[in-house]
Formats: sequence, structure tokens, C-alpha cells
Amino acid sequence: MQLAQAIAYDSAHRRSDAAPMALARVLRVLRLLAEEPDGMTLAQLQAQLGVPKTSLHALLRGLVADAYLQRSDATYRLGTESFALGAALVTARSLGIVATPFLHDARAKSGETVLIATIDRAAARLTYTQIVESHKPVRYTVPAGTTRPLFATSAGRVLLAHQPDGWTRDYLRTAELRALTESTVTDRRQLVRILDRIRADGHATTIGEVTPDVAGFAAPIFEADGRVNAALIIAAPIERGRAAAERLTAVAVDTAQGLSLALGHRPCGAGTSPQLTN
Repeated sequence: MQLAQAIAYDSAHRRSDAAPMALARVLRVLRLLAEEPDGMTLAQLQAQLGVPKTSLHALLRGLVADAYLQRSDATYRLGTESFALGAALVTARSLGIVATPFLHDARAKSGETVLIATIDRAAARLTYTQIVESHKPVRYTVPAGTTRPLFATSAGRVLLAHQPDGWTRDYLRTAELRALTESTVTDRRQLVRILDRIRADGHATTIGEVTPDVAGFAAPIFEADGRVNAALIIAAPIERGRAAAERLTAVAVDTAQGLSLALGHRPCGAGTSPQLTN
């Protein structure tokens, strides 16, 4: 019996809307066995799932037939197709692939240009890698591939706030903090305080610090292992940005959190502050 037949068999014994439930059952079986590399018996799976033995047995038989599971004596384990599917899912979970619908959704909610910036640790700068421009006639626009200093931008500060303490501390000691506008913060100790606030708040805002007429609102994108190599930014002309700062910040944070979850991140405790010494 093939997998589709097994799901159909299982569904036939339940309500007419049971197909999604049967699919969910397949995924739960795969998840349970992924957490038990030594395998599980039919009885053990039934106890975990709480489903009739006959329908579960049919489901397992279909999964074995399609090589999603393998059976040795009475024990079921993941099969070759499950491992191939897992590898394909990991590959598909790259930021560039996952981010696109989130960027378009953020543009629809904010009305402004939405970007992703990634950190280049060797150059100690960020690079704008993905950009979805606002539809408004007056909007923030920048080519993909543009680089910016970390200390002055909302995204750069988010990235700095979530790097290992030693790296951030070294950056703050050695970076050339050259003002880009009259509003750019260049005082190292003030930047430490700003990074502390970013860790506490979960976002960063700059008003005219990189370009005089632009406001930026950024939040971190966490990878599955908790690292932050990218940030999401909403950028707007400065007056629109000031007027809608709270709303644009909320969109940036919500979008970055959703994107982090899609990349496999589960929230954990905040990091500590880098300290400067004399």
C-alpha cells in the first residue's frame, strides 16, 4: 500500500474532513521517530498518538512501502526517504528562499521599503542583500549589494548587539567611527548604551544618522542555532518615518520574529552587554 493509499484508508474510517488529520498524523509519526533513533514499536506509537491500532498500522505500512520508514522485527525507524526529505527541507530553509514572502507582507503592512542586511565580519560592515521597494512615489531606494558601516545604521546596531561579546567589544574599540550626518552617534560609550537598549527592546531605530532624510527601523533575524547574521529593516523618508515610528517598528519586529521562526529559531535568553574598559 502506497503512502497516499494509507492516508486515504485512515481517512475513510473518520469524518469527511479527516484528511488533514491523517496528514498531521503522518508528520507526528515522523517527528516521534526522529526523536527516537532506536525506533518504536506499534504499541509505543499508538500510546503516544492515541489512535486506533488498525488505522495506525495501515499508515505505518504505507510509510514503510514508500521508504519513509523501515521496519525491523516489531520496531519502526526512519527510512531513506525521510532522510532525503529532511536534507531537502534544510536546503530550502536558506534565508534568501524563506524571506521573500515575509518581505512582501511587511511592505504591504508598512507601505515602505523593506530590506535584509547581512553582516560581513571580515570587512566589519553590512550588506543589503534583499530589497522590496515601496510602491510610493517618494520612497527609500538603494541597490542590492550596497554596504554600510555597522555602528551608524539601525540594522548594523542590531547586528552588533547580537554578535559574541568579544567580537562586538573589539569592533567598538577599533572601528573608525566617522560621522555620516550631523545626527550620527560616534561616541563609543554611547554606542554601548545603545546596544544595551537594543538587546532589551529587541529592535533599533535611526533617524537621519546615515542619510539625512531617511529613518530606519530594524530587528534581528535569528537562525535555528540562535546566531544573528542578518537583520530586517523598514526604511522610510524621515518625516513619514517619524510620524509612523511605533507602527513601523512593530511591523519590523513582527516580521523578523516570523522569519526567525521559519528558519527554525526558538526564542531563548538575551545576551550580555559588551563592556569598554580604559
